[in-house]
Amino acid sequence: MERVFITGRGLLTPLGNDLEANEAALRNGTSGITSIPEFAEVKLDSTVGGMADHEPVTELIDRKTKRFCPPVGLMSVVAVEEAFREAKIALEDIPGMRMALVGGQAASNSRELHENAAKYIETGCRLRSISPFAVPRIMPSSAVSILSLIFGIKGESYDISAACATSALSLMQAVRLIRSGEYDMVVSGGVEQLDWQTALGFCACRALSTHYNDTPEKASRPFDRNRDGFVLSSGAAYLVLESERSVRARGVRPICEISGIGANSNAIDMVVPDADASAAVMSAALKDADLSIKDIGYINTHGTATPVGDGVELEAIRKVIGNSGAVPAINSTKSQTGHMVGATGAAEVIFSSIMLDKQFISKSVNLDEPDEAFGWADLVREYREGVRFNHALSNSFAFGGSNACIIISRCD
Repeated sequence: MERVFITGRGLLTPLGNDLEANEAALRNGTSGITSIPEFAEVKLDSTVGGMADHEPVTELIDRKTKRFCPPVGLMSVVAVEEAFREAKIALEDIPGMRMALVGGQAASNSRELHENAAKYIETGCRLRSISPFAVPRIMPSSAVSILSLIFGIKGESYDISAACATSALSLMQAVRLIRSGEYDMVVSGGVEQLDWQTALGFCACRALSTHYNDTPEKASRPFDRNRDGFVLSSGAAYLVLESERSVRARGVRPICEISGIGANSNAIDMVVPDADASAAVMSAALKDADLSIKDIGYINTHGTATPVGDGVELEAIRKVIGNSGAVPAINSTKSQTGHMVGATGAAEVIFSSIMLDKQFISKSVNLDEPDEAFGWADLVREYREGVRFNHALSNSFAFGGSNACIIISRCD
């Protein structure tokens, strides 16, 4: 079975448009959460969010292509271009490579659907009011299709959708494709755009933070006793995953190894997480990596800042720790970025890889008063430089009950 390495990464998040900007923000404890004017205009209860650049500049998309390229396509192209650059892959070589593409998005087509339907009704049901490019812009696999077209990726390509676990599951499928020997490389990750049409449903189910509309940078506060819900965000995060054989043949430096993966479903409730299932998926990933919880130096939690979810996740981590005496450092990078939904799993693997490679751990911002129930946990409240750890674990727990856990390991 082939080992799988990360050789390239690309990021657009509320913290910045590339790896360098995101690393700086992680180190500095910067918040990417701001007020979103259109949320206020339509009188949403929550008016804060994390807005990545929905119109990033790239020379790879010409005017003709842009007609059927929604923001998720633009964001994805810029992120993947950065990932290929870091992996030292020349764009002209891609069509001849044994490369597949597995992407993901959860709910990024709400605006396109809403605006097309509204325009059709407002014009007296005139079909000509709708662009002939509407379908390519609204289909869930639009970003994946754009990536395949722009970069000439000729292996299998498709989109996975599983709410908050979307891009983590996309990465897991990519790992399986490489482990099986079917492909030398897989480009994998996810993307999400932010709009009020998507936020509306989350407001209706009272999942979003509403107490910090006047101080948006304080709104995302995982594990804090005053947390009141998560903050929706947009972003794009993609990785180049590569077999050990390919890494050696190309003579490139791998950033880290994806050493363990695990996935399961709660099969209990549509929105409430389950500690037993969450613990089981972490244990499955540890078993796949042939590691124990004692080996894990850092856990990037799902940590959304919901009153129930944070407690369930830490209960699950405590179950996995058991009597082992393990004390992994725990934080939530969503405290800085908010929840990028379909992009968040891949983004947090990238964040974890940055910290694993550079040997630091970012702080959970806004953790002013940790919930008393979490007193046992090593919650990272201040930036830690010069730490020493070889393995990191990243959790993704989704509405609908899909759970995923990915373990990455330091390369010598």
